[in-house]
Amino acid sequence: MSRIGRPTLRAVTFDFWNTLIVADDAGVRDRRLAAWLGLLAGEGFDVERDVVRGAMRHAGRQFDTNWKANRIYRADDAVRDMLEHLGIEATDSLRRELLRSIIDPDPAHDPSPTPHIEAALDGLRAAGIKVGIICDVGLNPSTTLRGYLARHHLLDRFDHWSFSDEVGCFKPDPAIFAHALAGLGVDAEEAAHIGDLRRTDVAGAQAAGWFAVRYTGAYDDLGSPDDGSDQVEGDAVVADHADLLAVLDVT
Repeated sequence: MSRIGRPTLRAVTFDFWNTLIVADDAGVRDRRLAAWLGLLAGEGFDVERDVVRGAMRHAGRQFDTNWKANRIYRADDAVRDMLEHLGIEATDSLRRELLRSIIDPDPAHDPSPTPHIEAALDGLRAAGIKVGIICDVGLNPSTTLRGYLARHHLLDRFDHWSFSDEVGCFKPDPAIFAHALAGLGVDAEEAAHIGDLRRTDVAGAQAAGWFAVRYTGAYDDLGSPDDGSDQVEGDAVVADHADLLAVLDVT
């Protein structure tokens, strides 16, 4: 589908995970688990692997509940909930190290950009279109996500960032889309948003009056019948960022 009949496109925003950067959820879980086991053992806590894994799942459920309720849940909240789940009274020093294992991961394990994203960003900028990010931050804060982009030489390609932990709300809340519009200096009808999730990226952008593109190249979201997002679809769907400029009628 195209933008024919709509005002001139002046800005494009991108979701972060599985749109700009491929999420390595399994690898992250394994490395966090190993880090927690090592840190706890170093303080004399002999906790079985499956028990710590259960605490991680507990924190993950807490995040999902808060995310869907549009409440910010940070890494320090996860550390608190995991320790309570484990029944461990940790020193301030141990808490800091456990938190650091989440928010300051080893750059050797940085996740990779999605294919052809660099060329797509450069093509948009060459056409005079402003480029931004609208991201629902998980336990990794926006500072960590900026680090990923910087090390992949992508950070400077963006004109504005709307990270949920900085804005104070998650997609599909219209406030985070309004934050992006204000930062980019455009109106809703002049903007397009690219993202992988129907409930947050597609429904949120469309409700705010944007052109929504669902990206399926890293994760193909089928939506959930529980929240009706299985009935939501982008104004366009692309599986490869190499096709993005054509979908957006950018020449």
